[in-house]
Amino acid sequence: MTDFTPEDGEPTSFAERAKDLYRKHRERILAVGGAVGIVALSAVAVIARNAMEPSVPEDTEDQEQTSATETTDEPRQSPIPHLRKLPEGQNASEERKAQHKAETGADLAPGTTWVHPPEDEDPGEAAA
Repeated sequence: MTDFTPEDGEPTSFAERAKDLYRKHRERILAVGGAVGIVALSAVAVIARNAMEPSVPEDTEDQEQTSATETTDEPRQSPIPHLRKLPEGQNASEERKAQHKAETGADLAPGTTWVHPPEDEDPGEAAA
């Protein structure tokens, strides 16, 4: 244990003790401070980058992938027209591309098809 009482018997002030400890452990203090600073700056950079990216619910990707690969006896029906992600290597028919363009004014993205229930009895029809 370090004795903080000088030879004259009077207690040492907190500031003097802190300065003494800093002098003895300067290299370690600077190394730890630098490491903490780097971690803090990295965290700020990650938070700033995430704040600039568009917000997409994490579940969306999983739902699209599941709906494209899911096999059930009854196809799930959505009451509104929507895009469906197709399995790798498949594209929408020319009829679906034209229907999507006519209804939305936009071109279909590659690997997607336009599903327009309730007219579509089989949602996988355009993928075939």
